[in-house]
Amino acid sequence: MAAGEALKVRMAGSAAPAAPAEWLDFLDRAGPPAGDGAEIALRGNVMADLSRFGLIEVKGEEAGKFLGSMLTGDVRLVSPSQGQFTSWCDGKGRIQATFWLFMRDGAYYLLLPEELLPGVIARLKMFLLRTKASIGDASAALARIGLSGAGIAEALGSALPAQRGETAVIGDCTLVALGDEPRPRWLAVGSPEAVIALWEKLEPAVTPAGTGAWALLDVLAGIPHVATETAGEFIPQMLDLEALGGLSYKKGCYPGQEVIARLHYRGQLKRKAYLAYADGPELPAPGTKLYRPGFDESVGLVVSAAKDGREHGFALLAVVVIEQKPLGEIRLGSAEGPALVFADQDELVPTSDAGC
Repeated sequence: MAAGEALKVRMAGSAAPAAPAEWLDFLDRAGPPAGDGAEIALRGNVMADLSRFGLIEVKGEEAGKFLGSMLTGDVRLVSPSQGQFTSWCDGKGRIQATFWLFMRDGAYYLLLPEELLPGVIARLKMFLLRTKASIGDASAALARIGLSGAGIAEALGSALPAQRGETAVIGDCTLVALGDEPRPRWLAVGSPEAVIALWEKLEPAVTPAGTGAWALLDVLAGIPHVATETAGEFIPQMLDLEALGGLSYKKGCYPGQEVIARLHYRGQLKRKAYLAYADGPELPAPGTKLYRPGFDESVGLVVSAAKDGREHGFALLAVVVIEQKPLGEIRLGSAEGPALVFADQDELVPTSDAGC
């Protein structure tokens, strides 16, 4: 069975969101990506299929008002030219999902890991009541890809949005700037025909990459994708949502606002996210616990991880107890597990110029 056919069968037989059949057929014909690691992600210009991320559509007269009452970011700032990375919390201020939020053709779209999409849609619909808005799964209608590299604009022959969240339209594709660390990156969403045309225009100068390469870029950029295993584990400040533009203290009420605001004004944050590196036989799953030797209680959790190009190495985002970080080794999975090397330590870590 071809790769594209396998993906369609898997999605059809589960609650996972689909991708446009025309887009999957195109990927099947194009063959496997050139690579899936740091040797691809950190060199040159790359593009990656993002069908592993689902797409929620929220539209209607009161769609913006509804999302503003649900999300931690100030949705009033979201427009056809400006998106944001933001989150949705429960009443205790615990993040249930993080996503890129942007507008396209008058509707709002939320890009998030496909595993979370069915549950998020079902729960958001519970809050709609008489709101003049609708919520649906747009994953099968719109293709989505990621673009990375300083040469993307030249390859497209068009100026691109630069600051995180800035949005532009090229043909029938909506492009959202994702930031410039470790490399300039963009999300492109559009009809399958438009995304195929974009891919084919870029391909002579831009290398197709796998999902692992894109995951590494997300980790290195500090983009905290909440997974099924970590939903309900973090509050927005732990994941640095304010610095990412997805947490506002100047907007109206939303679930968990009181808890989140109280923490902000009292300055009592005890855990935060750090970039780290480790070596081990397996890539740690989201939610893997961190320990210090000699202590029974966990001192942190893995948010996400990706292979970094070293033989057994990986990069990870981890939320760690702030006061524990400088006190000694922090290890993965158990007190005897692989030791973490934090990116702010004077240690060798992968760069775009390092050999892999």
